[in-house]
Order: sequence, then C-alpha cells, then structure tokens
Amino acid sequence: MEEATNFNLPKQTHDIFAVMARGAFISSNGSRDGMNRLYDVINNPENFDRLQAYFNVIRYNIERGNNFFYFSKLSEPNSELEKKLERFERYIDIIDLFASMDNKIGVGSRFRPSEIAEECNANVRLKQKLQKIPLYRSETLHNKVREICDLMSRDSYLELEDEKSESYKVLDSYNYLLDVINSVAIYEDNGMNTDDTQGIIYN
Repeated sequence: MEEATNFNLPKQTHDIFAVMARGAFISSNGSRDGMNRLYDVINNPENFDRLQAYFNVIRYNIERGNNFFYFSKLSEPNSELEKKLERFERYIDIIDLFASMDNKIGVGSRFRPSEIAEECNANVRLKQKLQKIPLYRSETLHNKVREICDLMSRDSYLELEDEKSESYKVLDSYNYLLDVINSVAIYEDNGMNTDDTQGIIYN
C-alpha cells in the first residue's frame, strides 16, 4: 500500500483495508477495535471518494449498505459467486429462528445464547428449528446456539460485548444478510439461473 500517500488518504486506511479485505464488514454500531470510528472515517464524503479511488486501483470497490461498508471485487468468476451463495444458504434457518423468537432478534438487539436456548427448550417449534440448522452437532441446545453466535461473530454480523455474561449485539451488517437471503428467495421464486445471480453477492 505504498501508493497511499499519493491519494491523500486518512491514516486509518491500513486498518480499514485489514478489516474489509478479509471479507468483514465495518458497521456503524460496532464498538470493538474502534469499528464505529472506522465507519465514520469512510462515511466522510471526502475520505470515501479518496478511499474508493485508491482501492479501485488494487481491484476492490467499497460498497455502502444501511450503516455499514464492505468490499466487493471488481471482477470475480461465477464459480466464486456460486460458492458464496452456498455459504449464505446456511443462514436461512438461523434467520428464521431469530425471527421466530418471542423477542425477535434484529439489528441492535442484545441477547445471550442461554436466553435463546431456554426459549427453544420451552417451545417445541423453536426447538425443532434450532435442531435442524445444518453444520452443527453440539450435544446441548446452549452449545449449539453458542456455535451459531461464534459463526456470526466471525462473519461480522454479531459482536461479543461482554465475554463474562456472553452478551452479544446484532450489528448493522445483519441487514446485508437479510437482503441477500431475500434476494436469493426472489430469484429462486422467479426461476432465475445462476448466471443471473451476479450482483446479489458482493462480499
């Protein structure tokens, strides 16, 4: 990133690149590692234009969501897009579970895995939804929810606010997940083929 000085970039450019180049989001309501500060830096119109011009040179594009930013690649093979679609399919059941809770989980929600596990244990319908979520084989409902939270934290949709109490916050980037899954559902309902899915998955 030696060329950065030629673009008169903010000093946080390296930190921004380090986050988004690994496929993570920068959300306005993220607080760990100065995430909200990085959001404010990108959201500044002058910074945004300069950062966009610079990252375009290295084949990245800054995409703006509803209070979050992320990278897309300027060119990407269809095979990679298809893999990403498959990766998002695992979230369909998770979002269905979250939306079915008594206190629906959405952007800004705070919860503990134990709370979800307890509600699922008391509600047969929710318990079945949790148990059918793929890729998880935990022996207890609590541990299964923990694994889901770990996954969503790694993908930067959740933020662990308090390790001792296991309290999580849903980040603004969760909207991206909702938009993608809704788009996939619309395309499937319309019988669209995989060639037409270009443009759905950016991250």
